[in-house]
Amino acid sequence: MSFWKQGNSIASFTVDGRSIEGVAEVRQHVFDHFQNHFRKVQFSQPDISGLSFSTVSELDSEELIKPFLLEEIKSAIWDCDSFKSPGPDGVNLGFFKDFWEVLKIDLLNFFSEFHRQGILSKGLNSTFIALIPKVESPQRVVDFRPIALVSSVYKILSKVLANRLRNVIGNIVSKSKSAFIKGRQILDGVLIANEVVDDAKCNNKDLLLFKVDFEKAYESVDWDYLSDVMIKMNFPSVWRGWIMECVTSASASVLVNGCPTEEFHFERGLCQGDPLSPFLFLLAAEGLHVLMEAMVSNSVFTPYGIGLQNSVFISHLQFADDTLLIGEKSWVNVRALKAVLLLFENILGLRVNFHKSLLCGININRSWLLEAASVMCCKYGQLPFLYLGLPIGGDPRKLNWYPLVVRIRNRLSGWKCKNLSIGGRLILLKSVLSLQET
Repeated sequence: MSFWKQGNSIASFTVDGRSIEGVAEVRQHVFDHFQNHFRKVQFSQPDISGLSFSTVSELDSEELIKPFLLEEIKSAIWDCDSFKSPGPDGVNLGFFKDFWEVLKIDLLNFFSEFHRQGILSKGLNSTFIALIPKVESPQRVVDFRPIALVSSVYKILSKVLANRLRNVIGNIVSKSKSAFIKGRQILDGVLIANEVVDDAKCNNKDLLLFKVDFEKAYESVDWDYLSDVMIKMNFPSVWRGWIMECVTSASASVLVNGCPTEEFHFERGLCQGDPLSPFLFLLAAEGLHVLMEAMVSNSVFTPYGIGLQNSVFISHLQFADDTLLIGEKSWVNVRALKAVLLLFENILGLRVNFHKSLLCGININRSWLLEAASVMCCKYGQLPFLYLGLPIGGDPRKLNWYPLVVRIRNRLSGWKCKNLSIGGRLILLKSVLSLQET
């Protein structure tokens, strides 16, 4: 364990060519970075009252706000890993499993009080932010992935609310989304994208593909927009109050070499590690689907039609923040794509990283694509490219899986410096394979 800590310690950062060293300086730099990042950005937010969202049914509304039951609380706890790293309270969920008979009445009383009041006591939603390196030898704070380690009681509450939302979200978000929804899988988007590419090749049709790169999507969600979306979707006011209490009461300290920094309060964003966050991001991302549908219905954007008869039209695919926009070749479409993404930036608060986004085409002249990529300020791409960690547009008979094998090998190499049993290595392998879309 000491070797692992030594290998993952943060000794210095490089900022604008200047080295930041020393315990106090490194901690302060990390604190300033995250406090500024989660600070609310003041901007003129467009009105979404004219957009048409799907709405929650009366029956689903009743299910969302019904009294909490001891059985669903227990189910949420037993559905969580017993030994995951604890939050600021130092308690993991294995403790609640071991002492369930002693703690269950107190937990039920807490849930009943939250159901009546909709308020979390101060400090209950405190979070540790752990920094996981994304690259070898990280030199900047952005080279780390922040993961929230939430307090145990709040995590149980968040898990129960997430389970309730999971049961209804499939009825209100578009079929273009395949993340975190019952009956939908990550491979759905990959298979559809490959079918679209194959259709364009077989029928000699023009196809434009734009792979969107959102910069720190979860951490940039604007809370006012999230509240407006839930109002548009007709979520009950009680439920909206619960969710916004969970979102807005969050505070965090960043773990730097195992020691927490000062605490700061969130003013925007969703914590990666909070069970509610993936589902709330789906609600927020529904705005892009609504905008794309509005552009298609108003003939501002022409989607791609499947088959010679164009019997099915596809304009976009979404898996959490991984988005693929699909249409016919035209300058109107190029301008429309840029306009809708800039509008979505202003609505949601997150930023599209155009320089990392990718424009590809089928049966489209390379010079045209290069000019279109210049207009979009994005990269020019060729087939096959990766979407959700898997290749799109390659010949399955000749497909080179070597990049994916290398990626898995690099992630698995961490066990060389860990004392893992065979069972532990199997768990790590399954985890890596399941997370290749990230």
